[in-house]
Amino acid sequence: MTRVITGTRCSSHPAGCSVILSQPRRTPQLSGTRTVTTADRDQAAAGLTAALSSDSSCHGADAFSLVESSLADMIEEIHKELKEELVLETELGDLARYYFDGGGKAVRPCIALCVGHLANQHMGIVEKVGVVVRRQKMVAIVSEMIHTASLVHDDILDHAETRRGKESINVKWDIRRSTMGGDYILAVGSRLLSQVGDVEVVVILSQVLADLVQGEFQQLENKDDESERFEHYLSKSFNKTASLMAYSCRANAVLAGVSSSLVEQAFQYGRNIGIAFQLVDDLLDFIVSADQLGKPAGADLKLGLATAPVLFAAEKFPQLNEMIGRRFQTKGDVERAFQLVQESGGLEETRQLARKHCDAAILALEHFADSKYKAALVEMCDKVLNRMK
Repeated sequence: MTRVITGTRCSSHPAGCSVILSQPRRTPQLSGTRTVTTADRDQAAAGLTAALSSDSSCHGADAFSLVESSLADMIEEIHKELKEELVLETELGDLARYYFDGGGKAVRPCIALCVGHLANQHMGIVEKVGVVVRRQKMVAIVSEMIHTASLVHDDILDHAETRRGKESINVKWDIRRSTMGGDYILAVGSRLLSQVGDVEVVVILSQVLADLVQGEFQQLENKDDESERFEHYLSKSFNKTASLMAYSCRANAVLAGVSSSLVEQAFQYGRNIGIAFQLVDDLLDFIVSADQLGKPAGADLKLGLATAPVLFAAEKFPQLNEMIGRRFQTKGDVERAFQLVQESGGLEETRQLARKHCDAAILALEHFADSKYKAALVEMCDKVLNRMK
């Protein structure tokens, strides 16, 4: 069974955002466009990739290289903002800056910046500095702060011991201090967001905070109805991972002043690459060593979480459904589930689903003017699919 997610309008979310639903045996439908068949999607994605590859000005574009100058001082700027809020230098400053050590992948701010430049060039804005570019950089910085604050809270809730190969924040400090540290990062990020100076952008990125909380609650839930589990997983994946990417892309497209339809396509790019990113993340939990991940392998099973590889495996090995229902709490469940996933083909199905979302992300760029940033965003999909950490 092939599962994809589609966007549907929801009046309770700002700016007509897309809510994630699971749709068995259907192909992605991008909100505001005609129904996209599998052949349409594959042909358009392949055609766009080929066209960009043949353009000498776009060939070999790398997203991280293109925004390197902006990302180079991002950590320094975050440290500065976190420090400025403190009347006195305290332990809170050290704690809040602990995960901002340059060891992160910076995927979210990189994507946000590239989408911003993509939209700017579409509108004929070619300046490297200026009000619009500065605001878009602030959106990227805020996205990294929201992401890092979510990591702090995740590690507390999951009782994690390591993060990026070093002691997790809740191990180095106690839970109470770590919680306040995460809250402080969000508070400073919220202040920076207000300084962007665009009410619509504030509304857009505020939705991310609501989604993150909903995602955490969804992670605590366990669906008894087996048919609802994949939908629940995809919805949680959007809220915890893709929402931040999607809304950061939307915000930077809004700041560039592109049409509402292109703002929606920017959102669709972020949403689809975000879902793909989470699918690959869940895949890596089964195939990559703890040293490469920077956290223990098989961590999701130990937390009682049934991710895409497990849910796909359950279609071949129904006995997994009982383990999912009891959140792998019986002795031997984690080891047995890990083995069944390896034998099921669920890992390849997860990768294929991630590839479909990357194809949909590429398709969402179709109506933006060709540029090196467009090429880099296409290549970013390949990076997400083939990453090993």
